[in-house]
This record gives sequence, structure tokens and C-alpha cells, in this order.
Amino acid sequence: MSLGCSDLDSLWERATQPYDAAATAVEAIALPVDPNRAPRADEDAGGSALEPDPEDAGAPEAYDAGDAALDGGSDDPDASTDASADASTDASTDASADAGAPTTITALGWRTGVVEAPRPNARWIGYVRAGGTVPVVRGPVGRSGCPARRGVTGAGWYEVEGGGYVCVGSLAVLSATLADHPLASRLPDPPDLGAAMPFAYGRANRPSPVFRRLPSADDLSAFEQGRFNPPSQDAGAVRLEDLRGVVGSPLQRRVLPGMYVSLHREDRSPDGTSYWHTQTGGYVRSSALTPLGETGQFQGVALDEPRRLPIAFAMGAGASTYRPRGRIMAPVGRVARLAVVELADEPAVTVGGEQYHRALDGSFVRARQVRVVTRRDPPADLSTPEEKWIDVNLDRQSVVAYEGARPVYVSVVSTGRRSRSNPDENYETVQGGFRILSKHVATTMDGNSANDGPYSIEDVPWVMYFEGSFALHGAFWHNGFGAARSHGCVNMSPPDARWFYHWTEPHVPSGWSGAYADAQHPGTRVYVHYDEQPLGTRGGPVRIPQH
Repeated sequence: MSLGCSDLDSLWERATQPYDAAATAVEAIALPVDPNRAPRADEDAGGSALEPDPEDAGAPEAYDAGDAALDGGSDDPDASTDASADASTDASTDASADAGAPTTITALGWRTGVVEAPRPNARWIGYVRAGGTVPVVRGPVGRSGCPARRGVTGAGWYEVEGGGYVCVGSLAVLSATLADHPLASRLPDPPDLGAAMPFAYGRANRPSPVFRRLPSADDLSAFEQGRFNPPSQDAGAVRLEDLRGVVGSPLQRRVLPGMYVSLHREDRSPDGTSYWHTQTGGYVRSSALTPLGETGQFQGVALDEPRRLPIAFAMGAGASTYRPRGRIMAPVGRVARLAVVELADEPAVTVGGEQYHRALDGSFVRARQVRVVTRRDPPADLSTPEEKWIDVNLDRQSVVAYEGARPVYVSVVSTGRRSRSNPDENYETVQGGFRILSKHVATTMDGNSANDGPYSIEDVPWVMYFEGSFALHGAFWHNGFGAARSHGCVNMSPPDARWFYHWTEPHVPSGWSGAYADAQHPGTRVYVHYDEQPLGTRGGPVRIPQH
């Protein structure tokens, strides 16, 4: 069940299933249900994003149950030494490492854990996605809980920049040795942290299979011939589970029109057909996807001395501007939808039964055509005068970033659709005072909706969870900001979400793909409320729908 806007990362558990019974190269481990609870090293080794083809001559051999990275045990006698033995060898290990110091580690696991200490059962503090690299500070610094794997050079724990340790073994390798690894050519590209969207995306324009490899003629005959015609979604007959492939088959899953995948590169099958290789390791016919562009994305406003609250955002198809003419307001122009109007800090005026706000240029905008965002007093219990906090107003569909009493960024968002008369369709965003619990460059969100049918969006960008599966995140699939329309999360434009992702705590160090807050590194405060609701007051749907 999803406690918010999505069933989290269930796609990755499916994507990592081998497509052939003989493909036992890398173990696939399910991700934790709760995205905010960092797994222990022995609980979730992160799984593998990809498996090599069983036909690959260089495919690694299967390893024993005790030979999983970060699992706290090993069949290697050297790795089973106790902590004191590890400690006694650390100095010599470091000295040898410094002679030819490795500079980066490349992750092979879908989520390769960064743990707080180089030992078994250590707590995750973050992770690196498959294909990502993280700079090394020193290492190896020990082997306990990080068993060696046949053919892996330099196995052991390495301290990485940002704090924490990564196990070089089953789920990570020294980048200098990556070229010799059978997964090297299939690893996805790392996210583009400088762009509004960290990946390229495509929207399914027809029902289509997603294969675990470039499909053969037999694969196409079995899974594509006759085309897949799902039952009517209006009848609620199709669920996400019905679209999943069978373990051991070439089919990873199917996508329906309107579903989104994150794109890696285009490849060609032996017959010359073009396929998109996705970030999740699947292959989809290029003709079945419509790639998305980044042009014209809305972005909010950074606030400084010249620019301050109150600010209005034009809604609908845009807003008219007016000038007083006798006893009426006469229209004199138009501003486009989501255009920013800087307002005078004074009450609205009423003319002819309508309220108007005066802009700094002397014109007026009609209150019902704009979303007005005003300054709010900070919570009384901020730990420092400059502590960061986020204000999400459900009535105004607005978000403001504050540093103490000073607003530094403002925009409009889309929160959950509210339907208190119908609990099965009440996607109201939870209210209260929270802290960001975990941050992720991107994560897959999918689920089932009673009215909307199944949905799936790979690699939703710039995700910041603050309560269960409720999150602030980028939404590239719509531009309806300023109106409630989500399944419970706070949808932001991708440029806005990226700004908040980099501004908020916990900090995500260079090369990391996600980080978890803890007592030493608390997340930024998030307050969600209606206009007349005091900050921190808990509210929301009595029963959260199952998606």
C-alpha cells in the first residue's frame, strides 16, 4: 500500500529479476518499503540494476549466499576475521593504497549503500545509483562485512567524500577496473545534476512491451505479435501487477499510454529496429515512446532586496491587468498564465464587488485570477535565527522557502486532490509540521488509482520525502501548477524542485544519489497547512487511499 503519492520503487525490484534461469550473476534484493528508513547493511545490499547476458563470456560466476556485498558475512576466511584483526591491518592497508591511490568507485548495484562505518550491520546514510561514481578519500580500510569477490580488484571498505564507506565487491568496483567488468557497457548514465531534469524521459504513446534485453525474433513473436490489448481501464480491470513480466521471461513489464520511462540511449536490434534502452535496464521500441523536451518549463522566483513578498502568480489562461477609471476598473492588458506580478504590501481593494490587488507598477490584478503569496511569521521554536524551513499553503497552492524570518524563494505547486466525500479518491496532502527524512535525485513512482487506472513514472526527479510516501518532488508530466491535482505529493516544476533539492537538508554529497537524515544531520522543516490552520496542526484524510 502507498501512504502518499506512490508505490515506491517496486519497478526496480521487478527490473532486477534475471530474464533467464541461468542468469544468476548478481543477486536482486528488494528495496525497503519505507523510503525514509535507511536500510541496514545486512538488510538491503541495494540489489543490482542490471544483469549481464548469460551468453557473455565474461559473465561472473554465481556467488554463495554468504557472498553478498554488505551482508555481514562471507565464505572468504580473510573476510571473517574479527574487528580487532581488521583494525590491526588498517594502517598497512592504507599505506599500500596510498601508493597508487584509487580516485573513484563506480556503483553496480541499483542502490549501492554508503554506510556510516566500515563494519557489518552499519547504518546506511546514503547511496549511489548504478553507473554513478563517488570520489575516494582513502582505502581500503578493512574487509569485515565486505567480502571479496572473485575477479574484483581492491576489494574492501573505502571511505568516500561526504563521509561514509562503500564496499568494493559485488555491488561496486574501483572505476579504474570498470572496463573489464561485464556490466560496463550496460550501466546507465549518471544523472545530470545541473539540468532541470536529471534524465531524458519518454512518454508511452501505445501499449508496448519492455524487454530485459534487445528482443530476438522469438521474443517478439511471444510478447509483441498481435499487440497487447489490455481490458478497458475505465472498468478498473487493469492493475499495475497485471503489467509485470514473468520471472525468467524476456519481458520486464508492459507500459500503457501515458506511462513514462527514463531514457539512457538508443540501440538497434539485429534486424535494425531502434529501441530505447531505459535507465532501469529495459528496452522499448523507439516508435512506442515520445521523447520529452525541457523547453518552456515554469520556474518560481528567488527573493532578494528588490524582489519580495507579496507576489502573485497568474492563473487560468492568464490574468487581466486593470487601471482605475472613475468607479470601475478598466482592463488595460494581459499577463500570461503563471506570470509573476509583484504586489504592493497593502490590503486588497473592492470595486464593483470584486477584489483587486495593486501591483508595484500601479496597475491592478483581480484577486480571483491570481494566487497571492504573502509573508508568514516563522515558527516560534526555530533552533537558530537563520534556520531553513518550508511553508506549503494548500489554499494558495504555494510554497515559500524561508531562512528564519526571511523568504528566499517562492513558487506555486500542485498538492493532492481533495475529495472528503469520497474516501477512495481523497488524495489530500497530509498537514502538519515535518522534517525532510530522505532525499533522492530520482525515484520511480507507480501504483493503481480507482479512477485513473495504473500509473508509472520512472525516475521522478528531485524527491524529498517528509512523511511516509508524501514528498516534495519535480513533476515534468504536467504544467498545472497552482491547482490541486496530485495523488498526495507536493508537485513542483522540475526547476523549482531542483532548487529546493540543493537548498534543503540533509545535504547530498558529490557523487551520491540520495541521503537519509538523522539526529546529527536533521532534515529541513516542512509545514503544510490551510490558510486558517496554525503551523504544525496535524490534519489530512482519515484513510489514505490504496493506489
